[in-house]
Amino acid sequence: MRRRIVAGQVFALVMAVVVLAPAPLAGQSSGKAPAVNVVKPVVPGVNVVKKTPWGDPDLQGVYTFSTLTPLQRPEALAAKVALTEAELAELEERDAQNRVAEDRPLAPGNPGTYNNFWTSNEKGRRTGRSSLIVNPPDGRRPPLTPQAQERRDQLTSEAAARRVGTPPFDHVIYRSWKDLPAYTQCVSRPMPRQSQAYNHGLQILQVPGYVVIHYESMHDVRFIPLDGRPHLPDNIRLWNGDSRGHWEGNSLVVDWTNFDPRQEYEGAPQGNMHFVERFTRVDAKTINYEVTVDDKTTWTKSWKFLLPWRAADGNYQKPEDLYEYACHEGNYRQMEDALSGSRAVENTAPK
Repeated sequence: MRRRIVAGQVFALVMAVVVLAPAPLAGQSSGKAPAVNVVKPVVPGVNVVKKTPWGDPDLQGVYTFSTLTPLQRPEALAAKVALTEAELAELEERDAQNRVAEDRPLAPGNPGTYNNFWTSNEKGRRTGRSSLIVNPPDGRRPPLTPQAQERRDQLTSEAAARRVGTPPFDHVIYRSWKDLPAYTQCVSRPMPRQSQAYNHGLQILQVPGYVVIHYESMHDVRFIPLDGRPHLPDNIRLWNGDSRGHWEGNSLVVDWTNFDPRQEYEGAPQGNMHFVERFTRVDAKTINYEVTVDDKTTWTKSWKFLLPWRAADGNYQKPEDLYEYACHEGNYRQMEDALSGSRAVENTAPK
């Protein structure tokens, strides 16, 4: 993987669509975030929002969505929505110890993997809740539909059949490049972004009639028009979907659909998924990112998660902090190694 600065390229891309707005000021600060980053409520008359020169709420800035708060509430915390200050402090201390452990010398024979060099030093900031999911009230995804459960069982069975050996020395057998998901092939990463090990940065830019979101990972850029135009025809599908936005008070509301069915989100194909995003600034350093997930072919009812986007991470302060996450095209070297390694395992496996 190589890394290079692309902030200037993103600005040039925006310029090709509309005239670039003044440089973002809101949401950028060199101050250090508090030890506990509890989700903040929106209070009318208190959460004063700065406006752009053309009158829209100003969401611009560089943010990170890094958190170790789980998407789903752990079963051990079934009745606990919010954590106490003491529980939060204990969890964050444990997180800090785990980060130190990631950089310890490797055991003999361990080739290693990504360590803290590749991740935000502020990684692990928790939200104050026991889960990112805020609806259903139990903090967990709704049950799968019968057809989705049947598909999940089939994929689980197929995945088990492709493993050789016993943990921790078992191997996945790749029979062709088609076995590798779009993410592994460096084609696309699932949206919406709410949990990943590294490259948690993004930048919001605004110009009259558009909101632009540049994600560090996969250097994806979403152009969100605000002029009321309809969605693309249903037969046009995009890896990152088709976004249409409008303002409701100080919140940006985005209707998001038309995903490529080869992309997956939370273990399910995205072809029938529909998201409604709400972006609401709650202070100079925080945007509440709220997403309603709806796919009647996958879950028995819709569900919603809430994740703070923070502009108080020391690694993400200005546009040049967003390095390009760039795999080789098609991730060809990894693909070659995965396929040749699979052949080697097959040739040595007991018959």
